[in-house]
Amino acid sequence: MIEFAQPIALWTALSIGLPIIAHMAFRQVTEKYFFPSLRFIKPSQIPRTGKRTPSDIFLLLLRILLFLTISALLADPYWKPETVMDSNKGKSEIVLAVDLSPSMKGWGGIDEAKNKALSILETSDNEVGLVLFGNSIVEQFEVGTEKNVLVTKLKNITHEWKKGNPQFMLDRVEKMFSNKATSRKLIVISDFQQSDWQTTEMNFYDSDISYELIKVGQRNFRDGRRQDNVSIVEAKAVPAGPGKIRIWTVVKNWDDINKTVELDLIAGNQIENTKSVSLLPYGSSQAQFVVEEGRFVEAKVVLSDKDEFELDNNRSIWLKAPPAKSFGFWMPEQENDETDEEKAFLKTAVLSAGDNGWNRWEWQQDKADALRLGDDEVKIDFLMILGMGRWFEEEQLFAFFNHFIESGGVAIITPGEPFSSAISALKEGLEFDYSFIRVAGGALRNRDPFRIGALPENSILSEVFDGKAARDLYLSAIHQFGILKGNKDNENNPEIPMFDREGRPLAIVKSTPGKGLYVFLPFRMNTTWTDLPLRNSFLPLLMELIQKKDFFQKENRWPILQPGDMLNGKDMNFNAEVPGAFRFEDQWVEVVLSSFESVPECLSMVELEDNLGESLPTSVSSSSMLQKSEENKNPLWVWFALFAVSLLIIEMIWSFPKTTTTNKDSAHA
Repeated sequence: MIEFAQPIALWTALSIGLPIIAHMAFRQVTEKYFFPSLRFIKPSQIPRTGKRTPSDIFLLLLRILLFLTISALLADPYWKPETVMDSNKGKSEIVLAVDLSPSMKGWGGIDEAKNKALSILETSDNEVGLVLFGNSIVEQFEVGTEKNVLVTKLKNITHEWKKGNPQFMLDRVEKMFSNKATSRKLIVISDFQQSDWQTTEMNFYDSDISYELIKVGQRNFRDGRRQDNVSIVEAKAVPAGPGKIRIWTVVKNWDDINKTVELDLIAGNQIENTKSVSLLPYGSSQAQFVVEEGRFVEAKVVLSDKDEFELDNNRSIWLKAPPAKSFGFWMPEQENDETDEEKAFLKTAVLSAGDNGWNRWEWQQDKADALRLGDDEVKIDFLMILGMGRWFEEEQLFAFFNHFIESGGVAIITPGEPFSSAISALKEGLEFDYSFIRVAGGALRNRDPFRIGALPENSILSEVFDGKAARDLYLSAIHQFGILKGNKDNENNPEIPMFDREGRPLAIVKSTPGKGLYVFLPFRMNTTWTDLPLRNSFLPLLMELIQKKDFFQKENRWPILQPGDMLNGKDMNFNAEVPGAFRFEDQWVEVVLSSFESVPECLSMVELEDNLGESLPTSVSSSSMLQKSEENKNPLWVWFALFAVSLLIIEMIWSFPKTTTTNKDSAHA
């Protein structure tokens, strides 16, 4: 229907009296005729008139319509469609949101939330919807669902295991309300744990939703935080000598008082050992258990004392050796005797570096080949590139190799034939800032071989080759090697851990920001180039060169996931749902609760209002809904303006004076 934004302007319609008065006062003038004599004209008396009638009725109506149109135009007309809201006046909707994150299990939160929600359903006369949320929307019931269905669901709610993420609910709750509601209200029942809610953001004022926050799970609350919580934040198994496994555990005290707790090690469904741990306020402490290797496959560390949040009081771990480190080779397709000998020596050296237990190495050439083909998903720890030369550039392997190094991988590179081709490839693909001079010793064995010089005191090799071990290293013969010269002005020069006795580099270690590194040896690890593979110093030299970075110093562990994480497998994927120890394909997986759920702090109402915006009162929300519906009005002033212009043109044409022919000739009797 048509409405006016400025209805007071309609008073200008009184101006229609102007054309009416003008038409009433208008008298038509009689046309004059000229006669030579008046003697033939009979005199007549002018009749008296009591009232006047307007002349030219059509023009009068046209002008009245023009004035009415201009008056309506000044009142700013618009078309407002009929809304469904008008036929459902007074209807209100409520969406009840209940937090099911793991922290709600503590401090009586989940039971209190259940009672609060049931009480709201019993006392509310409005249509109610229900949304259960944790890390995402767990379950949703639309507004208008029968209350007995909602009551049944609320009586059976339980906590989730995934870390809470209320932002997911806030981003989607607006869609649960219908367009028919004159007021919309969101009621959130949660403990408003700081770790879950501190990053939430929402402006309810712009969405025309009023909200109410009901805080639960505040039992044992004092001094601004919830009390009585101790959690196990870390647990792992490491070797403790021959035939022994050490279970290392970290316990955290979330309270501001000293505490002493008892830790139980449960294996084989019975308590194997118990440790007492003293904890400072807000402090952490360690506890260690030692068990026989092979006796148990799985164990659980449990806090024997109960507290307000029990979900973080236990931790399941596997007492299995961690997965082996993997290695492989890249070589030219056409292998020769030197490459085969070098590969055999290096393979034996790496395999013998492990202990077939907690520090194991496995040759996985299929992974190395997949990496060579550009498979980014393949994970390999150690790559050996034998005989680098033109083939490396022709296969365009530098992109794959750089990705491997930047991801934390470690590699050893030996030169191919000719030696200059290896240096050329390194300069182009790896920014290798060394110049090749010549090959010392040529292709023949030198009767006076080159020797390894004294190791610098600050070298990573000096501690390994200290004492008698150094004799074997210094007596090693280098039959031939490439002489390299570095750029002294370059601040990013690689590390040189080993020189010959004349100070020429025998190993160049280049690190990357991604904690990866590669080692370039200017000689090959076979008996044609050196006798190192025949000496006891061969194995420690090789492994110490590549173990410089933290990548090799950290221990391998079985996958540790949190609820909600996914582990890709060969045939299927493993979805972590609840904490515990699980076997998946050839892996032993541990699922642990997120440590963020143990945080006892909760956001205050002031902090929550800063994140969510000030809540609208219900009346304001209702008027805002009406105001929002007015945004659909369609202005009509353009049409009224066009109609007024059309009437004005017609009026001007109609009222234009007509041309009359006056007889100026005298009439003769």
